[in-house]
Amino acid sequence: PALKWGGAFLASVPTLVFGLATTLALVGFAKINQTHPNPVPDFTVASTEERIARGRTIARTCAGCHSATGDLPLTGSNFAEGGPPIGQLYAPNLTPVHLAEWSDGEIIRAVREGVHRSGRSLIIMPAGIFRNLSDEDLQAVVAYLRSSEPVEPDTPPTSISVVGAILVSLFPLQTAQPPVTEPVVAPPPGPTAEYGSYLISISGCYDCHGHNLTGGTEAFAPVGPNIAVIPDRWSEQEFVDAMRTGVRPDGVPLGPDMPWRDFELYSDDDFRAMYAYLQARR
Repeated sequence: PALKWGGAFLASVPTLVFGLATTLALVGFAKINQTHPNPVPDFTVASTEERIARGRTIARTCAGCHSATGDLPLTGSNFAEGGPPIGQLYAPNLTPVHLAEWSDGEIIRAVREGVHRSGRSLIIMPAGIFRNLSDEDLQAVVAYLRSSEPVEPDTPPTSISVVGAILVSLFPLQTAQPPVTEPVVAPPPGPTAEYGSYLISISGCYDCHGHNLTGGTEAFAPVGPNIAVIPDRWSEQEFVDAMRTGVRPDGVPLGPDMPWRDFELYSDDDFRAMYAYLQARR
């Protein structure tokens, strides 16, 4: 009898696995197709040379995902390449080739709240970071994207496979955020701890280095080292130099997951502000 029941159980395993996979896939597809009621801001960005320049500085930090070359222009890249068969998932081309039909309000909502113009959640979009962008900096990003040269081809639309849907059901890959309903104002630019706190909040530092910057623990981000101790070990100029060159004061390169090149358009005063914030936390 034991052998009989054991054999029956083993025979049922494929059916159980198929049923579980089907359920997870259906949950995943339901999440993918869910729409979010975040209102689209009724807003048109006024473009100025100053805004475009500022927007370029911030947009450069997006190149790690939105450019196959890791640099501007933001022509898109294939997120699914080399990974599991999740379907067709691109960080989209953000030149006017792709954004021509988007309103400024739809771009603002996508960046800050992670919601596509269709109302569905974007996937693997760090809107949880970019919701910290000030209203002025967000307008600067839009102004830059509008001003950039159109670069063909456009990236294909997202099309998630059954495997991708199962992953969406199991992991927090969708990144839609609640609506931002209050003005967001940054401190005045300058080498101050206040402005450094703002820069660190929009630069993704907490995702890799942890909520207290004492070392990363996130399952879906590179585990960065403790950077809260930097002011005890490096001078301000050594920190600036490390962020400029990707090399620590002792001559050892920063870790391969540290995207220091993404911040190449930050000014030395921006890095000094970050250092001042780390120093003020001690």
